[in-house]
Amino acid sequence: MFGTCRSTRFILIASFLLLGADTACSETLRHVLAARNLPVAVAKLENLDKNITSGAELDDETQFLIAYYIDDGTSALNPPLYVERFDRKLRSWKGATLEKAETRWKDIDVPCLGSIMKVTAVGDRFFFDTHINPSAGCVLIISSDLKLEACLYGWLVGRLGPEVVIYHRSQIHFAPMHPAEIALHDLRTKRDVTLFPPKPESPLWQARTQQLQSFYKSNQEWCNRNNDPCDPAYFDSALEGPVATNEKEQALAFLISYEQIQLVQGEVQKPDGPKDVLYVYRRVGEEAKMEFREMPPGDAKARFGDLSLQDLLKPEVLQKIFNEEPAQES
Repeated sequence: MFGTCRSTRFILIASFLLLGADTACSETLRHVLAARNLPVAVAKLENLDKNITSGAELDDETQFLIAYYIDDGTSALNPPLYVERFDRKLRSWKGATLEKAETRWKDIDVPCLGSIMKVTAVGDRFFFDTHINPSAGCVLIISSDLKLEACLYGWLVGRLGPEVVIYHRSQIHFAPMHPAEIALHDLRTKRDVTLFPPKPESPLWQARTQQLQSFYKSNQEWCNRNNDPCDPAYFDSALEGPVATNEKEQALAFLISYEQIQLVQGEVQKPDGPKDVLYVYRRVGEEAKMEFREMPPGDAKARFGDLSLQDLLKPEVLQKIFNEEPAQES
């Protein structure tokens, strides 16, 4: 976020009200650009002398890019989103506006225009991280000519080359459970595939479901008292650490924790699932050929050696992982 007195903003998915900035902290676009020693005199930008808010910058050897909203004094973060890019080699400016950015998630249209938290250059594209609420955000994927290519409901956790991104889907903040979802999005084909939770259901997933089913059966009053749906197929899971990727093998590896995220008042709590479970995928670029393995990290260490997530994706190790029969639950 640019400036020294910006506070974090958010929007609620249930409404289209965009909460904006404290107008007392606003700076003009001219002031922001001049502070970065950019050529303001040749910048024929319509908003130079307007107060701006809730944006972020990218500043590297080849370019400067700023994404922002106009602070209109109403404390509302109103579209459009403005984008200005300075090409250091050509010494020229290019601008664009974004009136609307939405994505679809579980039959809900999610507005993705919120405070811009970070701008990243990836190849010839730009990735804007937006803030929607305390547990949700979007990634706006912007082309080199500053046009919106895609909106992803979540945040980037990895890439498989310039055209395929791996992202963690956002979650409903005030939900009784917070299940992690890891997905793949192909920018060329617009194919969007859920990688985790895996399908078909794995042995560990089935064991966790049975564990919770047994708990709910003997604690029905607990479910009512805590306003918990007590659906054994719907439970907490969380990505632990980074996602390792291997573009050539179209493979990735990560750890998932099944420990309880949300606790309730009282001594009775849902039982925890396993803390760390390793997931290794390959051939994710072709959905029909995609396959995965899950195992405790200790089992992986015993079978393949004390390897990092990245080393598990080496071709010779993947061959061992997927040629061995998956361990059967006893």
